[in-house]
Amino acid sequence: MNDIPNDGCNNVCARDSIVFITSQTYQGNVNGLAGADQRCRMLAAIAGLPRFETYRAWLSSSTKSAGERLLHSRGRYVLVNGLVVAQDWDALVSGMFENPINVDENSQTRETPAWTSTLASGEAAPGANFCDDWTGVLDPNGGYGLPSMTDATWSFFDNAPCDSEAHLYCLEQ
Repeated sequence: MNDIPNDGCNNVCARDSIVFITSQTYQGNVNGLAGADQRCRMLAAIAGLPRFETYRAWLSSSTKSAGERLLHSRGRYVLVNGLVVAQDWDALVSGMFENPINVDENSQTRETPAWTSTLASGEAAPGANFCDDWTGVLDPNGGYGLPSMTDATWSFFDNAPCDSEAHLYCLEQ
């Protein structure tokens, strides 16, 4: 049992996971899921975030959902500035946040949409497009979420043309 508040561990000492929206925007061609994950890792490393090599994008493809790709942490999900987004994975995928994921790896607020094609539950969004699995070659649209929101629209709001600029959400694993 952990009795020390705000020490980065919950009551069973599950480690906090840092989440951020990228400072950079990208068109829908991010070289697939692996390319999106690499962008998250690169920005985390440049910002000097701990465990930068573990970050992955909250992004689904036509064959793999974000919920399948990401670890389901028992610890809190926190922004770079220390604000809590969700108490654990179950709270993260509930569709209701304590704070929005609108802070980038440098603690700057970002309001422009983020590519996801993912429901708040972590499942690929029905009716979402995936910019040809994030290679942007054939499919003209990709699904996005709204980073200023704390309801389910943080993850999926609508589709946009793949040549639009949007951020990515990145989660420490």
